[in-house]
Amino acid sequence: LLLTAQLEQSSFVVFFTFAIMTIASRTLDTRSRSPISGEVTAESCLVPIIDIAPLVSGDAAGKERVAKEIGDACADIGFFVVVNHGIPTEVVDAAWDNMTQFFDQPIGMKQAMATDDEATYPYGYSALGGEILSKGKDAERGNEEVGQKRAGDMKEMFAIGPQDERSGMPERRLPLTPDGLAAALAAYYEHANDLARKLLSAFAIALELDEDWFESKLDRHISALRSINYPNQDGIVVPAGAIRASAHTDYGTVTILKSGGPGLQVSKDKENPVWHDVPFIEDGFVINLGDLMRRWTNDKWSSTLHRVINPPEGKQGEWGRRLSLAFFHNLNKDAVVEAIPSCISTDSPALYDPIVAGEFLMLKHLASSGQAASDAHLKRRTA
Repeated sequence: LLLTAQLEQSSFVVFFTFAIMTIASRTLDTRSRSPISGEVTAESCLVPIIDIAPLVSGDAAGKERVAKEIGDACADIGFFVVVNHGIPTEVVDAAWDNMTQFFDQPIGMKQAMATDDEATYPYGYSALGGEILSKGKDAERGNEEVGQKRAGDMKEMFAIGPQDERSGMPERRLPLTPDGLAAALAAYYEHANDLARKLLSAFAIALELDEDWFESKLDRHISALRSINYPNQDGIVVPAGAIRASAHTDYGTVTILKSGGPGLQVSKDKENPVWHDVPFIEDGFVINLGDLMRRWTNDKWSSTLHRVINPPEGKQGEWGRRLSLAFFHNLNKDAVVEAIPSCISTDSPALYDPIVAGEFLMLKHLASSGQAASDAHLKRRTA
């Protein structure tokens, strides 16, 4: 079976471009595993593993320690894995099981949840090959060729936005089957958002701000939850150049992801990247920063290139299917983002002009589709 895909998907859902993680849910295993090279110790891994129990319990002294670890990771690579995060296993399992059932339905039932107007409803179902994440990075670098045809990413997706009508986003549209999907996704969304707020409080401490510094910009947030299914590649012919998720960076503040299989890689290099496997941790979540947080911290923190690779030759059956739950945290649509006070000084002046969060996401989208300057969303101020 030859899987082909159309490119040129003009989709505003790119607002919520995802960063994919490689973690399995269930019992905690303090080792990490490289999908390519086998076992790799936590100490030798490029992406740190951080126990955030103090953020959940509220232990003040512990918060300071954890915030320091998180701040170091954000400055170094913009990626880290968290354990003891406080999200109940049953919440993860319910969302996982319902989305597995959803993706196992006939294509016609899933396609019924595709949006009929992405400009007004940037969520819903996206079929296999309907997105090319690296297209945005090519546009940013000026590498995209006019009329160039490329295979889409080897995944299908279903996305929802916020329930709060004050966010300014449209009301959720959810499938009728499976029966428990709506409640399961709603519960997962709220728990992921709570975790994002805890992480932002740690960000504030690490940046020498009041712990609640970010809160005023979060009460009407436009965060999105994407469920992503990467089909089993055993016995199929993958189109030339197609991988599960091509290289990209994320858009917003922070991404929280849960996955059921290996393949996530990260690179600190913008050109000619050298790829490193992200730890595969039981009962953990992979966290990464988006471009908005990079801009907000005046480039003090990193928004890092990442991708999800195909199974190695001969291991397609062993790797099998890969499912992910990706929560993309974004600010209130009208939140003004300007360099955080602790990130600027006489020697390090602000690199960017203030920008409204919703406008930043639009610029990122337009840049990725070639409708704005490739660096529009990260264009530095002139002297």
